[in-house]
Amino acid sequence: MDHISGWAGPPRPETLPEILGHRASLPRQLAFRFLPDGTDDAAVEWTYHDLVEHADVIAAGLLRRELTGRRVVLALDPGLHYIAALFGIFRAGATAVPSFPPTGKRALARFVAIVEDCAPDVIIADTRLADRVAQFEAELPASVARPHWMFVDDDHFRQTAGARTPDGGPHAAAPTDGPALLQYTSGSTGDPKGIVLTHENLVSNCRALEANMGYEPDRVGCTWLPPYHDMGLMGTIMLAVHGGWPLVLMPPAYFVQRPYRWLKAVTDHKVTISVGPNFAFDICTSSITDEELATLDLGSLRQVFCGSEPVSRATLDAFRDRFGPRGYDETSLIPCYGLAEATLYVSGKRTGSAVRTVWLDKAELENGRVRHLSAEDAEAAEAAEAAEDAEAAGDATLSEGGRAARIVSCGEVAEGHEVIVVDPGERRPAEPGRVGEVWVSGPNVAAGYLDKPELTAETFAARLAGSEAERTYLRTGDLGFLHEGELFITGRLKDLVVIAGRNLYPQDIERSVRGSHGKLRGAAAFSVPGESGEELVVVTEFRGTARQLAEEFAGVRDAVVAAVTAGHGVAPADVHIGPVGAIPMTTSGKVRRDATRKAYVQGTLKKLTPAADDLPLSVR
Repeated sequence: MDHISGWAGPPRPETLPEILGHRASLPRQLAFRFLPDGTDDAAVEWTYHDLVEHADVIAAGLLRRELTGRRVVLALDPGLHYIAALFGIFRAGATAVPSFPPTGKRALARFVAIVEDCAPDVIIADTRLADRVAQFEAELPASVARPHWMFVDDDHFRQTAGARTPDGGPHAAAPTDGPALLQYTSGSTGDPKGIVLTHENLVSNCRALEANMGYEPDRVGCTWLPPYHDMGLMGTIMLAVHGGWPLVLMPPAYFVQRPYRWLKAVTDHKVTISVGPNFAFDICTSSITDEELATLDLGSLRQVFCGSEPVSRATLDAFRDRFGPRGYDETSLIPCYGLAEATLYVSGKRTGSAVRTVWLDKAELENGRVRHLSAEDAEAAEAAEAAEDAEAAGDATLSEGGRAARIVSCGEVAEGHEVIVVDPGERRPAEPGRVGEVWVSGPNVAAGYLDKPELTAETFAARLAGSEAERTYLRTGDLGFLHEGELFITGRLKDLVVIAGRNLYPQDIERSVRGSHGKLRGAAAFSVPGESGEELVVVTEFRGTARQLAEEFAGVRDAVVAAVTAGHGVAPADVHIGPVGAIPMTTSGKVRRDATRKAYVQGTLKKLTPAADDLPLSVR
């Protein structure tokens, strides 16, 4: 149920800029606490009044240029200025286009692709990038109009303090009938897809999440996620403004440098709600020391959303075992499923309930069938996994291996939405007990892709074969099944590794690879054409010195082959070992398997190879 604290009388605020204006009309209340270095040493606090005042500086600058209804790329670093610019764009009635700042080769390529695709009138960036405009514009095709740049820092806000939108002061709301935001998918630079989100989509997503969470008057949030895409933007910043509770933020880089900072912020600020992808729980478990652990108190947590990538039960178990003694209660953990094309949220575990998993026959699953193990077999599989975990010294990413697969439930479908599981080839509902493509319908589903009518029709307006009903569905490209009213995700349709008629899920193989040796970090699994059909290739990253890998090369390679063969019944045709950072990742931390495959085939994927004589290491 939507709750707007303190609201009384019409007109009821219905969009995020209107809700922000309403909150700023009430007595001052903390909205955001920003930790610039990931600690409280230089913390900055803003009330809703502060946010509106800063947002209006941005809005006034846009309105002077008559940019209502136009596109504005938001390329600021994570922080309070970013949030002010976002709501300033909304209050000016323009369309926000979140993007990473164009720093670094990979980020610049993505940034150029976004600008070329959406043709913005303005780019809002940090003042430190002012001397790089020529470098950026040199990357743009001559046919693309050069946007105006608006540079923002503390001085900009001080010098323009008191600026107001022309339509009535700090709490007036601009027109919101056009697109609110273009959300670019995080994985592609060569063919970017801008997802068109309306103000109705943004509010619907907040309401769906709040229906899951319930109302709590003492709610406090915390996030380190990048605010450039769905989970870090719609799942934290917008949700906090909609719900009216304070949010503690830190830059993503400071979490990556020292994951302890996330859980220390939870402790210090008595955070009740937070969010992170599966890998965040992994690295907290493996990197936080015993001394750091002793300083933590996670007993305040009531909701911890875990999504963005397949959720591993082994990861959740390891996190629970490590942090349970410090107050962490696993019932607070909410495995969830969503995607940018549905604004964010599709399904999630109910707050306060137990995390649910099912044990399935792995061979049947590889053939697209869902066969639940008997209670006796499931108990044996769990005991075998526990023994394997112990042997691996608690590696949180150990493969589930063997003849059983354990799948974590992503909970009940969001209120007001429908999910069906479809045979992707036949476009008919999958038979009971079969894995199929997940299709979604409901108010969270976006309007489509910017200027891509054919792809929009194929993805956002799918109909069941032979159906004359008006209802259309979003094709997610994800595979899964429904069981007892809950959604279980098994993998991505396009990422399936099909060998000898078996459907192998790359994330399962990647867990086996990472768990095979203590010095392996990232992993990517995919297939390539071979002489007798598709062959499996695994790529992994070695975290150690060149001399260490030179000494251990054969052992590392053999450990990977043994783990994959034992766990999945297929031997890799090649094990490609690269340095840390070799595997391309999305901005949200997911493996870009297609990009990894292309780089491997082209011979451009970085590789560590021992030389023939005394095994010195070379990188190519």
